[in-house]
Amino acid sequence: MKPEDLILAWTKPPFSESVQKEAEAALSAFRNGETNALTDAFSLPLEFGTGGIRGKMGSGVGRMNEFTVGRAALGFARHLAQKKKAKIVIAYDSRHRSKEFAEVTAGIFAGLGISVKIFPKVTPTPLLSYAIRYYKAQGGVVITASHNPSEYNGFKAYLADGGQLVPPDDKEIIQKIEAISDWTEIKLLPTTSPIYKDKVSTVKKHCFRSYLKDLKNAKIQSKAKKSDRKKLKIVYSPLHGTGAEFMKETLRKFGYKNLFLVKEQAEPNGDFPTVKFPNPEEKDALVLCEKYAKKHRAQLFIATDPDADRLGVGIRKADGEYEYLNGNQIGSIMAAFLAEKVSKQSTKTKHHIIKTIVTTDLQESIAKKNGIEIKNVLTGFKYIAEEMKTLDYKKGERFLFGGEESYGYLPVQFVRDKDSLASALLFTEILAEKKDILDYLTQIYMNYGLYRESLISLTLEGSLGQAKIKDSIEKLRNSNLIGSKIGKRTIEGILDFGTQTAKGTGLPSDFDGLPTSNVIQVLLSGNGKLTIRPSGTEPKVKIYSSFCSLEPPAKKSDIPRLWNDLGEELSLAENEFAKLAGLK
Repeated sequence: MKPEDLILAWTKPPFSESVQKEAEAALSAFRNGETNALTDAFSLPLEFGTGGIRGKMGSGVGRMNEFTVGRAALGFARHLAQKKKAKIVIAYDSRHRSKEFAEVTAGIFAGLGISVKIFPKVTPTPLLSYAIRYYKAQGGVVITASHNPSEYNGFKAYLADGGQLVPPDDKEIIQKIEAISDWTEIKLLPTTSPIYKDKVSTVKKHCFRSYLKDLKNAKIQSKAKKSDRKKLKIVYSPLHGTGAEFMKETLRKFGYKNLFLVKEQAEPNGDFPTVKFPNPEEKDALVLCEKYAKKHRAQLFIATDPDADRLGVGIRKADGEYEYLNGNQIGSIMAAFLAEKVSKQSTKTKHHIIKTIVTTDLQESIAKKNGIEIKNVLTGFKYIAEEMKTLDYKKGERFLFGGEESYGYLPVQFVRDKDSLASALLFTEILAEKKDILDYLTQIYMNYGLYRESLISLTLEGSLGQAKIKDSIEKLRNSNLIGSKIGKRTIEGILDFGTQTAKGTGLPSDFDGLPTSNVIQVLLSGNGKLTIRPSGTEPKVKIYSSFCSLEPPAKKSDIPRLWNDLGEELSLAENEFAKLAGLK
């Protein structure tokens, strides 16, 4: 539909009079040639990205509201309705309107005769993934905007394996959603409706108990003594999200009794009043964590985002201050621990580590030196889940660990999305065994290579922003950069995941079965990489950098100097790369 027609559709029923007046104002502005937040809200539809749909709440086709949620749910429901005795599981986070949107979604599915299991309270995303498999459902939905600010919400869809939408289902579902142009097709079923009551029931506590049982059987525990676990002091914050009750029960179940919750952030609250962004990637969001950790002299603090799939940590140093580890470091510690553990076992099982193309290549070095298979996939945990699904059908092969640099990790097979609960348990187990986890990280750098990564995100909102993001990637796509210099390093190759073409010598001729994606990756001398991609869930373009030190550390004392050198090199390279793309 044309932008004007999209706006026009909201100037009449089934929308309320107040929404119709907003749409009329947007239509008037649009016809006058104006482009602003109001016209964008009614003329730029929310689109499925790496995590479904996500956007600011409000009126219009470009905002999260009961009709855009209902439209996404209806398209998905029509897809699942083709399956016999279809069943779906629904969860939601602590954001404003999350419960309402979950009930709207449940009502849409119930209206098509599909059985629904809905969690009775705010619940971590990884438990939604688990519950789909537990109930043998054909799909799932979680209402969440992950770590976005409070004005955002989102709708993430899952398939029967517990992973997010992947080809070919994603295209079929998107087509069904986009085919809905008449908003009166979306029937909002009240929770008091007989159909709703007949088809919708709640997820019971035994589902989480089953998760904990499977976590026990996953054997990710370390050699730590029971007394070591008991005396380890841990501070935890769910950042006003879904994790408090579930994290507390998980860690205490495995013997961690000295667990302290950050009181001000323990209760679910969609305003996220104590933080600017409820994101464990942001150091500012962890100020209260560190304060509590110092108060209790805790060896570790951990924090999760609102839907509790991402995990951030801080480690107490000898001087009483705390080291904030980034997502690549946390994931590499877990990957190394698990890889070293299985490499010592006399087994014929072939283990696999799966990571995204923008996650540190330190994990590739870890895998190869321990005889572990390594696979790189596109950004988005759904691609890790897709690879896990293929391993289900390969005898003698087993998933070991999956992760992405954006603080998402998975150390178990029975969940198919990033899981902060299992990851927190594994990380505390490593700390309980190793005692000094920072020293263990240093050993990892000495054994496998000193890598440092960075990320810059440029926010470009609205239609003009979208155009600039597209132009920046096209500019790189059409440039001849081989042999050019970025800082101290030479561009040796370029991988274009959009056209699936490679420039440079010694590069693979295919993309190993990966779907196309609008991503450009520049390969530099000395194991360096620069990657640019538009965000799938936010109005941003992201530039990732990952460099291995050109000078291998000869001794542990070399690492601080080399680390600082890498930081300066990354900063210069990112700026040069952004200029090449026309973004600066």
